[in-house]
Amino acid sequence: MAFAIQWHCQQGTRTADNRDHAGVGIRGDSILAIVLDGSSSGPASGLFAREIAQRLVDWFVTTTADITAPTITEQLRLTHEALAGDFRRDSASYVLFCADAARRAIALHAGDCLLGHRDGEGQISWLIQPHTLANALSAIPHAILAKLDARHGLTRSFRSKNFVAPDLTLVDLQDQVLFIGTDGFWADMDPDVQNAFAEGRFPANEAKHDDRGLLSISRTATGAVTEISGTHATASIYVRRA
Repeated sequence: MAFAIQWHCQQGTRTADNRDHAGVGIRGDSILAIVLDGSSSGPASGLFAREIAQRLVDWFVTTTADITAPTITEQLRLTHEALAGDFRRDSASYVLFCADAARRAIALHAGDCLLGHRDGEGQISWLIQPHTLANALSAIPHAILAKLDARHGLTRSFRSKNFVAPDLTLVDLQDQVLFIGTDGFWADMDPDVQNAFAEGRFPANEAKHDDRGLLSISRTATGAVTEISGTHATASIYVRRA
């Protein structure tokens, strides 16, 4: 089994650097993919997000451990331990996705990056709730949540001060395309613009906007090779094969 992966990323105007980053590790018929959104308030949160992506991918393609939700969570904790001292004021949201030929896919998330798929009307429908103040007490439809100022306050993320365990979601990948998007994608663009962005057609002539990152993942034919394509700056994605 192989995968077709696309990464589309557009830098925003709110920070001098792009803080949306992705990492993809490929090991035989297994993949680990992570999308991170570094906080706009931390001075080095973009670099923090990139370091997390690289370290998780490097671990995945070299480890001999069985890849399970607990082993991934433990590696996230060890990564936090290694980086926290150098990034004391930084944080990042993330979705980490791991899939192989034999088991249901694993998704771990903390913060306001989201995992979704296309619904029956061809629009992207989100499968998880972000960790924000706006929906801390109960789930809120994503279209409503996107318009609430309180969503910018996060209740969980990859924080430099202390490690916070992610939520786990099990996913049946089947023959569908899955999407992992940062909040600059899912909250700041309407559905038609989201679909255009997913095809690599970025909005132009805009005023202020956040960084936007979208990773799409789908199965391909048996015997194929996992391929990665898309419209992005090279520095925003880290790829390594075992």
